[in-house]
Amino acid sequence: MEYCVLTAVGLAFLIYSLSIRQLERAEITGPMFFVIIGAMLAILIPGKTVFLLSDLERLLPLIELTLSIFLFTDAAKTKLSVLKHSFQYPSLLLFVALPLTLIIGIVIASLMFTQLTLIQAALVAVILTPTDAALSKGLLNSSAVPEKVREGINTESGLNDGLCVPVFLILMLLAKEPASAFSLYDTALVFARELGVAIFVAVTAMAIVIPLIKFSMQRHYFSNNTSPFLVVGIAVAVFSLAQSLHSSGFIAVFVAGLIFDRFTESSLRLKLVEDSEHIADFSGLLIWCLFGFVCSYLVLPELSWAIVGFALLSTTLIRIIPVMLSLQFTHLKVKERCTFAWFGPRGLASIVFTLMVIDSDIENKFIIATITMTTILFSVFIHGMSTKPIADSYLK
Repeated sequence: MEYCVLTAVGLAFLIYSLSIRQLERAEITGPMFFVIIGAMLAILIPGKTVFLLSDLERLLPLIELTLSIFLFTDAAKTKLSVLKHSFQYPSLLLFVALPLTLIIGIVIASLMFTQLTLIQAALVAVILTPTDAALSKGLLNSSAVPEKVREGINTESGLNDGLCVPVFLILMLLAKEPASAFSLYDTALVFARELGVAIFVAVTAMAIVIPLIKFSMQRHYFSNNTSPFLVVGIAVAVFSLAQSLHSSGFIAVFVAGLIFDRFTESSLRLKLVEDSEHIADFSGLLIWCLFGFVCSYLVLPELSWAIVGFALLSTTLIRIIPVMLSLQFTHLKVKERCTFAWFGPRGLASIVFTLMVIDSDIENKFIIATITMTTILFSVFIHGMSTKPIADSYLK
């Protein structure tokens, strides 16, 4: 059975590669295509729910490593030196719109799902707060869209994952403990350890790696054939080392990416990051296929009007209102503000956070997972299908 599934996935990649231009014309993105493939596989392999859920635990490290590569490359592409002079819009999105989105999400989740505690509702909100620009590549690659809009969306997407990780980790910690056992001191101590050790690992690792890269380049030890492996190797090593020291690997790779961006030559950095992204994209599409497979078991049987309603609100108003408010007093045109507000697709970070919840012993974890996965599923298709029309509207 496993080889039949692998055959189907291999054929899906073949078809996707051979027909990518036609798929783009039909406004079908890679995540959309592979979510559909995953769902079709689930229909053809019925009755595997228990097997699937037990296997998630074994697949989670691979999925976490894929997210770590994306976090590193996103941070390494933030162009901190440039953003010092044009950081207005990303700053407003990250430090005004993001907290507002989180707060509104908590309130609405608490009101719509009374079976969830406040901490569990907060988990739902923080899982769905990070955005994934990879789902709107058509917009980011369109020269018709103003550069400030494209850079703002891309920078927000690259940084909000890292900002949400500490909040998610502390909420996971609180959700696992009964209220009577809650200690603010213990929580702060664990949080400080997660953050402090992760930053130490990132700084130490990059203090060694960056000089090594420069030394290798000067001595011509470096080969372009292996360049895709360099960034992947850094991200995997930093993430795994931080995790082994009981800190946050996600925070570590994010900080490492920022350091890599700041202290490596621009042309070399962009080449290395671009090459490594092809490997990350392949892994990412595999995860979207797995996501479609899991959705068929966890989402479709448990759908309710409340879940559908929240998913629609989360992909629209819960994102749109905070962003429009945060950008209200800028010099952006209304259309540009609306573009910022609309493009908040949920992606890989939300999937990883959801799978981490499923893999835990948190009460109501399957309700939380069903809500978040439904929202991600809606976002894949709503934002995927609207990317090209909105990008094309700037041509008029």
